[in-house]
Amino acid sequence: MIKFLIQRPIAVLMAFTACFILGLVTYFTIPVSLLPDIAIPEITVQVTGQNTSARELENTVVKPIRQQLMQVNRLQDIQSETRDGYGLIRLNFEFGTNTDLAFIEVNEKIDAAMNYLPRETDRPRVIKASATDIPVFCLNLTLKSDIPYESSNQERFLELCEFAETVIKRRIEQLPTVAMADITGVTGRQLQIVPDMNILQMADITIKDLEDALVSNNIEFGSMKVKDGYYEYNIKFSTLLRTPEDVQNIYIRKNDRIFQLKELADVSVVPVKESGSSLADGKRAVTLAIIKQSAENMDRLKEELEQVTGYFSTIYPEIDFTVTRNQTELLDYTISNLKQNLTLAFILIFLVAILFLSDVKSPLVIATSMLVSIVMSFLFFLSFPCFAEYYLAVRTHSGIGYDDRQRDYCY
Repeated sequence: MIKFLIQRPIAVLMAFTACFILGLVTYFTIPVSLLPDIAIPEITVQVTGQNTSARELENTVVKPIRQQLMQVNRLQDIQSETRDGYGLIRLNFEFGTNTDLAFIEVNEKIDAAMNYLPRETDRPRVIKASATDIPVFCLNLTLKSDIPYESSNQERFLELCEFAETVIKRRIEQLPTVAMADITGVTGRQLQIVPDMNILQMADITIKDLEDALVSNNIEFGSMKVKDGYYEYNIKFSTLLRTPEDVQNIYIRKNDRIFQLKELADVSVVPVKESGSSLADGKRAVTLAIIKQSAENMDRLKEELEQVTGYFSTIYPEIDFTVTRNQTELLDYTISNLKQNLTLAFILIFLVAILFLSDVKSPLVIATSMLVSIVMSFLFFLSFPCFAEYYLAVRTHSGIGYDDRQRDYCY
C-alpha cells in the first residue's frame, strides 16, 4: 500500500488537496451551536380541565390516558400528577429511543383515549423535550420614555404588545435560521363597558337590554350563493364587532327612542388582569425567546437578527431593542479559546520537532500534515450524524422491533 502511494505522488497530492478543500467548505457550512441536537428520552402530556377538581380529573381524564400510554413501546417509567384543573403525565423512555417515532405513537394513543373521555374535554397537549429548545438569546422590547422601576403608560404599553405580536414576532419567525420566537410579558386587551346607571334609569333601559344589543350586533348570519352564468359566488354576511368604535356606535331602541351605546356607557380598552410581567433594565418589557433551527449557525442567526432589529430601530426610534441571555458570547469565547490552544500547540510541536530533528523541512511536513488532518476531520463531523442515526436504527430494529420504519431512515 505504501509503495503504491509513493509511486503515485500526483494522485496522492490531488486526493489530499480535494479532501482539504472539502474540509474547508465543511468548516464554513457546518452548524455551530452551544449544545448539540440531543434528543432527550422524555415526553410530557399536559391535561387541562377548567372548573374540575383534582379527583374528578384523575378518574375521568388522567387515568384513561395513562392506561393507554402504558402500551407505548420502549417505555421505561411513567408518572402522573393531578391538581385542580390541571394534570401532567411524564413518560421516560430508554436511552437510544427514537423520540420522533415515540412522539407519534404517544399522539396515536391519546387519539385512541379520546373516545373514553368526557365530550367537553380538550385534547391533551404533547411536548417533546430537546436540547435545541433552549433559546439562543432573548430580545427585549421596551419604551424609551419609561422610567426604570416605575409604572409604564398602560395605553402605550398595550400598543407595544400588539406591535410585538403582530409585527416583530412574525418578522423574526420568517428568518430561515429561526425555528420559533416565544413571546412573554404581553398584556392582554379587553373591552370594558361601564354603564351610567343614572342615564339608564332615566331612559328606562336595563343591563339586560345592553347585553341583548351586544349579542344581536355581534353575530354571523351565514352565507348565500349567487350564480352569474357559469360563475358562482359565496357571499358571507356578518356584523362582528371588531373595534371599540363599533361597540360605541351600537343603536338601542327603547320606548320609541333611539340611543347609542356611547351615550349610555363608557367604552374603553383596558389591560387584562396580569399574572406576571417581564422586566429589562427595570422597565416593563415584552420578551421574545429566540429558538434557532437545529441545523443553522448561531453566528448567522445573530447577524440576521441584528439586521432586523437595526431596521426596526430606525423606523421606531421610541422602542429599545436589547439582547439578554446571549449564548453566542459563551460560544464565541469557547471557539476562540480552542483556536488559541490549537495555535499554541502547533507552534510548540513545531519548535520541539526542530529542536530534536535539527531540521526545518521535516517539522514543516509534520505541521502541514497535522493541519490537513484537522481540516479533513470536519468531513466526519458532517457525515457522522447520518451514520449515528443508521446505527441507532439497526440496534433498535434488532432489539424491540417497533422501529421497522427506521431501517431505511438514512441510507
